[in-house]
Amino acid sequence: MVYRVILASVVLVLANACSDDNDSLVEAFSGPYADEALWLCKPGIAPDRCLDLDQDITHVFEDDNMAVFEHEAAVDATFDCFYVYPTVDLRGEPGNMLDLSDDTLMLRPLYNQAARFTGLCNVFAPKYRQMTIGSYSVDDPLNSEFFMLGYADVEEAFDQYLLENPGRDFVLIGHSQGAHVLLELLENRFENARALRKRLISALVIGAGRRLEVPPGELSGGTFDNIPLCNHATDTACIIAYDSIAAGGADERPATEQPRPCVNPSELGGEPGIAAITIYNDEEGIPFPEGVETDWIGYPGLYSTVCEPDGYLGIDTAPGRFTIFTPQLIQDFLGGSTLHLADYNFAMGDLLRVVETQAENH
Repeated sequence: MVYRVILASVVLVLANACSDDNDSLVEAFSGPYADEALWLCKPGIAPDRCLDLDQDITHVFEDDNMAVFEHEAAVDATFDCFYVYPTVDLRGEPGNMLDLSDDTLMLRPLYNQAARFTGLCNVFAPKYRQMTIGSYSVDDPLNSEFFMLGYADVEEAFDQYLLENPGRDFVLIGHSQGAHVLLELLENRFENARALRKRLISALVIGAGRRLEVPPGELSGGTFDNIPLCNHATDTACIIAYDSIAAGGADERPATEQPRPCVNPSELGGEPGIAAITIYNDEEGIPFPEGVETDWIGYPGLYSTVCEPDGYLGIDTAPGRFTIFTPQLIQDFLGGSTLHLADYNFAMGDLLRVVETQAENH
C-alpha cells in the first residue's frame, strides 16, 4: 500500500509537470487499469455503458401533462466524474467478487446513479473486486481483507485516472459500499494532500451510514478536518452525504447521541425542502403512467426532503401534491426499512444541479 501511494505521487508530479508528453508517461507507468476491460465507463472505450443507452426522459408535471426531454452527453466536458458502484454481489458468505467479466449486476446502479451525469462530465467507472454483502457480517468489515481488496482496486483505478488526465478537476460519486470505498480514498489520498483537494469539485458519498462521522452542528471534524460537508451550492472540495428514509417515524427508531451527517441537496441552491426532480428507470419496476414511451421518467417537485433529528434524509410527498407512489410505498416495494436503494433517485435533479453549480464555481 505505501509503495503504491508513493509511486502514484511520483507519477502525479511527473504527469502534471510533463503534460505535453503524457502519452509516454502513461505507457511507462500504467497499471492494471490501463486495460479497458476493467472499466464500465471511460471516454473512448467501447462499449461505454454510461453512453450506450437511451436516456431520453418523460417529465410528468403537477397537472399530469407530460413532456419528453432528450438527454445529450456533454461535449468537451470541462470536468470529470469518478464513480464507484454499491454492493451488487449479494452472496451471503464473506468474500469478494473475483470474476469481473460479466457486468450485468453492475448496470442497474450505474444507470440509476452515474449515467445521467454524462450530461455534465466525462464519467469514469471502474469495475472492482468488491466484497460480498455477506462480508458486512464479519467483525470490523470496513477494515477486513475483503473490503481492502476492493479498495485497492479502486485506488489503482483512480491512480490510472490521474495519470491519464493530469490537471483535470473531478467529482467523486459513490453509493453504499462505493461510498465507503471513496471515504477510504478521501482519508488516504485527500485529507492531507492540498493538491488533490484543489482538483476536487465535491464528493457525493451517499448511503454511507455511520462510516462518515461529523460532530453535530459542525461541518468538519470527526472523520475529516480538511474536507467539510457542503453548506452552500457554491462550496467546493466538500462532501454531500445522506441516508434517505420515508419521512416520519424518527421517534420510533433507536435513539442516537450522534446523528448521522445529513446534507439535504434541495437546500443547496434549490427550492428548500422540495426535490427538484425524482428520476426512475423502467427497470426499477415502478409502473409508469399510460402514454410514457421513454425508458426514464421524472417527477418535478413531487416529493419533499428534510433532515430528521437522527440524521436521516426524510422523504415525503410534497405539500399539495398527490401520488399513489408514496415514499413509504416505495420503501416497502424495495423491501427495506429505509430508502437506501433509492438514495439517488429522489434527489437526482438536485444532485445534478448542485454538481453543475459547484463546477462553475470551482
